[in-house]
Amino acid sequence: MLSDPRARLSTASAGFVAVHRAINEVAAGRAVLVRDGGRQVLVSPLEGGRLVSATLAVSADRAAYLGLKRVPTLLSAPEHDAGRIFQLATAPGVDFAGIAIAEGATIAAAASELAKLAERLPAMTVADPERAPAGTLSADAADILSFRATLAGTIEPVAAAPVPLATGGTARMTAFRDAVGGTVSALAIGEVADGALVRVHSSCITGDVFGSLKCDCGGQLRLSLQRIAAAGGVLIYTAQEGRGIGLVSKLRAYALQEDGLDTVDANVALGYHDDERDYAAAAVVLRHLGLRRVRLLTNNPRKADGLAIGGLAVTAEPLHGPVTAENARYLATKRARSGHTL
Repeated sequence: MLSDPRARLSTASAGFVAVHRAINEVAAGRAVLVRDGGRQVLVSPLEGGRLVSATLAVSADRAAYLGLKRVPTLLSAPEHDAGRIFQLATAPGVDFAGIAIAEGATIAAAASELAKLAERLPAMTVADPERAPAGTLSADAADILSFRATLAGTIEPVAAAPVPLATGGTARMTAFRDAVGGTVSALAIGEVADGALVRVHSSCITGDVFGSLKCDCGGQLRLSLQRIAAAGGVLIYTAQEGRGIGLVSKLRAYALQEDGLDTVDANVALGYHDDERDYAAAAVVLRHLGLRRVRLLTNNPRKADGLAIGGLAVTAEPLHGPVTAENARYLATKRARSGHTL
C-alpha cells in the first residue's frame, strides 16, 4: 500500500499522540473510542480483545471478498456468538442468514486501519460509547487515517557502524528510527552515489531466517546482497512482514493457502489489501543517504511506484530468485495477479 503524500499530522499534535496511544491500546487488546465529527463509537479488537457487541466493522477488502459492496461495512450477528463473529472476519465463505449489513463509513474505515496499525486483524466489534469503561482512550478517525503518512516522514538516522559480510566486503550499517520507535536498516556497500544499485527488502522471518521454500524472499535477499557487494549500493531492510500484514496474519494466510486460496485471495479474505506494504519510509531513508536516482532490484512495479511517489527516480532491474516446487504457485500468482515481472 502506498502512503498518501498529502495530509500530514504534526508528530507533536494531540491528534498524533492520541492515535499512537490508541494503537498501543488495541495491540494490548483494549477497546478505544473513535470519533468522526459529532459521532463517537467504542471499538474493540476482535483478535485479543473483548466483544463489546455483536456488530463487527470489517474493511472494504473483506466486504468485497464476501461479495458485498467494496466499502467499510458493519455486520451485525443476532447474538454474541464469538465463533460466528470471528467467522465473519476470517472465513473464506460466510452464511449471511440472520446477519444485518450496513455501510460503516469513515468510522469503520478508521477502526480497520487502527487494527492494522496495531498488527491485529482488521476487524473490530463496535458499540455505543456509553459502554466504554472509565478512562478509555479516544482518537479522531481523520487522525487515524493520516497517521501512516505522517509517521513515514519522521525517519531519522540514529546509529551507524561497519559490519563485515559473508558475501564479501564491509558494509556501513545505519539504523533509522521513526517518531514512535519503529526502525528501518540500511546497509551501504562500496561507493554509493546517484544511480546506485538498491534493494528494498521487506522482512520475511520464514524465508530470510528459517529458509522456507514457500516463498522466494530468502533467495532474493541473498542474491541482492551478492549483487550489491559486487557493484556497490544499498540494501534497505523494512519491518513489513507478510506483505505488511504481520507474522500472525501471514501464518493465518498460509493456512488459507493450504485450503486452496492463492496468496492474493488469502490476504484479502482476512480483510487486507493484497499487498499492504508502504515504501514512503524507504524513500526517506534513501534521500537521507543522498540518493535521488536508484537502480532498484525488484520484480514488483508497485515497489518502484512507491519510491517514485517518495520523490526518487527509479529504474527497475529484475531480481529472480530460485523457483522450487514449493514456491512455483506463489510465483505464478505474483506474475498473474500482482503484475510482477517474472
